[in-house]
Amino acid sequence: MVCWFFFVLPFLASGSPSLRGDGGSVYVDSVQCTGSGTLPTQPVCFSGSVLLETFDIEVVSYDGKVGTVNLKAEGSQSAQCDGAQFENQENAITIENDQGCGLSKYDYTVRYCPDQDSLIVNLVKPFNVRMVLNSKSCPAAGEV
Repeated sequence: MVCWFFFVLPFLASGSPSLRGDGGSVYVDSVQCTGSGTLPTQPVCFSGSVLLETFDIEVVSYDGKVGTVNLKAEGSQSAQCDGAQFENQENAITIENDQGCGLSKYDYTVRYCPDQDSLIVNLVKPFNVRMVLNSKSCPAAGEV
């Protein structure tokens, strides 16, 4: 699997936009992150994927400064963390207690973009990539 990844990565970097998985849309490096608003205080969900990994963040509660999120990564490096605490300082989101949830193999930063209603995740480990998690409808209580 790892050999396949390193073989395909140069082609993804130099290939057409559709090979990069963005369907011809704007690249993450050129995505605007603007606005002076803050993360909504009601529950909100975000989702995005890169290569074979899908990432979901559900903001369960938020009081304007701190809150609780459920995190999920699916793919070759699957992990899930329910009830992680976070702090939002000028839309830079710091997730506090995600280490016991299988997410310790990930190093990342998260920024909320109010005008775009999306999160930009700067993933450093296990691979270095930036991705956009777009706002989506949250599943109803009890749904998976």
